Amino acid sequence: MTHDMFYDGQVLHWPGHGKFRATSGMRGSQIPSESCTPDAGPVPPGLYKIFLADQGAAQDDGRGACALQPAWGIQTIPRGAAAGACEPYWANWGVNRARMEPADTATRNRCSPVRGGFYLHDSTKGFSHGCIEVDGRIFPLLRTYARGGRGRSTMIIKVDYVAGRETNGGTLVE
Repeated sequence: MTHDMFYDGQVLHWPGHGKFRATSGMRGSQIPSESCTPDAGPVPPGLYKIFLADQGAAQDDGRGACALQPAWGIQTIPRGAAAGACEPYWANWGVNRARMEPADTATRNRCSPVRGGFYLHDSTKGFSHGCIEVDGRIFPLLRTYARGGRGRSTMIIKVDYVAGRETNGGTLVE
């Protein structure tokens, strides 16, 4: 399976569109060997599919815990008054997100227990629970690419780390 983007643990490379700072994993677990550590390690290596359809604004899941419903495609994250009391929680997502799903069986079964629920999102906190936190410049490009009507509903990201190198690409903005 060919890929459209490549994440090396610090940079998300999208040939013809740019290179974007990117980070995955919680502080203290931002190394490739931690990729199977639930809720702390970086996204496990492999191939991931991103659905390109614009799904509008993400929605609260209704449990009263300020958790967003899982969704396919690209979404904006409600912020400020639109987020209401959930603003401090939803701010951790940034402003945009796109769901990442394993694109093959090897990626899906890389870890035991299986890890999932990953997103590409544009927060600037310098860590994630396994998602890829990426420079926000990528989302307008993704939306333009999706609207371009190239006959594609998905893109593939290949995650392949440099052994022993931290998975923090400098996304923290203070």
